[in-house]
Amino acid sequence: MGGLQRREGLVVKILCSKFGPLNFSCNLIETEDSISVHFELGNEYSQAKEYYIFGVYDGHGVHDASKISSQCSEHLPVNIAKNLSKKPRNKEEDIKNAIRKGFAETEQYMKSALVKEAQDSGCTALVAVLGPSKELIIANIGDSPGFISSNEVFSHQVTSEHDVHNKAEILRLRQQKKEKDGVGFSIYRLAPGRREKSWALDNTFSRGMQFTRSFGDFYIKKKAPKSLISEPEITEKYDASDINLLVLCSDGITNRLRAYKRMPTQVLLSYIKKHINKKDPLEEACHELVKLCDLVSQSGYCVDDMSILVIVFLNNKSLKQWCEDATKRAEKPEDWLLYKQHQRYEEDISDISEEDLGVESPKSTISNFDIYDTSNQYSIEEAEEFDDMTIPDI
Repeated sequence: MGGLQRREGLVVKILCSKFGPLNFSCNLIETEDSISVHFELGNEYSQAKEYYIFGVYDGHGVHDASKISSQCSEHLPVNIAKNLSKKPRNKEEDIKNAIRKGFAETEQYMKSALVKEAQDSGCTALVAVLGPSKELIIANIGDSPGFISSNEVFSHQVTSEHDVHNKAEILRLRQQKKEKDGVGFSIYRLAPGRREKSWALDNTFSRGMQFTRSFGDFYIKKKAPKSLISEPEITEKYDASDINLLVLCSDGITNRLRAYKRMPTQVLLSYIKKHINKKDPLEEACHELVKLCDLVSQSGYCVDDMSILVIVFLNNKSLKQWCEDATKRAEKPEDWLLYKQHQRYEEDISDISEEDLGVESPKSTISNFDIYDTSNQYSIEEAEEFDDMTIPDI
């Protein structure tokens, strides 16, 4: 069931689908998501041995989103691998520098080879690089998130989503607007009554953007060079020896799981615990995740493409022992599912509250609240969070 790869203490599950039920095919026509899994790519391009590179790419735009995400999945891992050092003095800094250069070179490739396709289309990217001493570093642009689970921290999102719900990104955009000749922009809700927002340049023909970092989208970047950027945000170094599970996914997964207020790592470990006595608990857990996401798709709440990489760090354990250790603190599915176990999966999710589905909260009435002069687009809670935001001197 699904793509499965094993490599020296790793078990990698690959799930990728067009909207609707996940069916484990990474070759569906016109899916805008792509996935990459590379072992020893560094050895092939720079003689940097024992580096593994994983990635999830989410295309977007009016045209060619599928082509752009596919091209990113081919070029970004290679560009990172080319910049790895054979004998680095500092492996952490070497990996981070390789990631930065890899992202910059991929953006440059798109400017030269895909300049027409990428005018009004682009791609977000989420990559993880595992080094020879089990150094794990994750980087992203856009809203595809990464999660880890360890014995110390059961489930934790390790990346930030680059959108207009991110305080740091709002601050960066607002600073750009304050600069001389800076282009103005406004924030809009994606649909009436919805929580999700987009931003768009004022007095241009640009479409609304849900995120603030991406590859491509050169029309917007030309109009406002410092607003939409392709510079990755890079995490701290993690020791894979201490990690049980790494999940990289597109926002099509997390948007669906928001209805259950759970992260992908939590859901997977919960189902692994449920099927702990089965022949392959990981396989069963992935199957359950499929059905859960399908349930949300049937409600019409989210129909975005879904892609997920599930990377298990066995760390010298058998898969059976790993399952037992990794799920010690996991919930039982019935503790958090909003449907009863005896009900059919075809049941809709009409009993989920509006708050769970991201319906907007009451609008802010704070008089001095000002984020791009669009305070009416933020709820009371959001306004309170951003109200103390200070803008640095230009």
